[in-house]
Amino acid sequence: MSLFRRGRQSAIYFTGDLHGDRKRLEDKNVRALGRGDILAVCGDFGFLWDGSPAEKKMLDWIGSRKYQVVFVEGTHDNLDLLDRYPVEEWNGGLTHHITGGLRHLIRGQAYRIGDRTLFALGGGASDDFAQRERGVNWWPQEMPGEEELKEYQSVLEGLGRQVDYVLSHQAPTNVDACITRRVCEVNYLTAFMDWVQRECTFRNWYFGSYHQNKVIPPYYHCLFDQVVRGE
Repeated sequence: MSLFRRGRQSAIYFTGDLHGDRKRLEDKNVRALGRGDILAVCGDFGFLWDGSPAEKKMLDWIGSRKYQVVFVEGTHDNLDLLDRYPVEEWNGGLTHHITGGLRHLIRGQAYRIGDRTLFALGGGASDDFAQRERGVNWWPQEMPGEEELKEYQSVLEGLGRQVDYVLSHQAPTNVDACITRRVCEVNYLTAFMDWVQRECTFRNWYFGSYHQNKVIPPYYHCLFDQVVRGE
């Protein structure tokens, strides 16, 4: 049965890394989204990279869709460019408003979407940062600092440590190990994800990064080119 039914209420859908690929937004499953629906991208959005006129035209096209597009940052997004966009409140949390219905969900913020709560936890550690150039194709702010994480924890405490969805780029360490078959390097962000996993209640956790479509029962959804409806 199709996830996209006539007469249904507006809904939130999730997909994986786009890496600036317009074809992914022209997929039949994305085109089937209706007015008021939200498409949430699990990092590596990729359409914010060089600030060129062609890129702006592309962003305007995304922002003019009948559905809204929101995303968390990954490890292939120009974070200096992203920070130049105005910060606006949206559904109870702060966002960077890019254009039209296109928004960046700021890391550590929570949003009330319909009757569901979504916690944004973008960012990650680039494995190949030593081969990249700072401010050109790598940005140190892709990783949060210790003080930032205290703020994120405070947001979750204010929600009684309970949300419906966690939207991230990378995954907690044990989930990462299930996908990669290796021991995940622990850093500030993965340690915080492990705390969220251990101390908070959530319906589902959606993440990208690994370029796979895979469910790690019972709550974890690794997404790449799939589009799934939030349940």
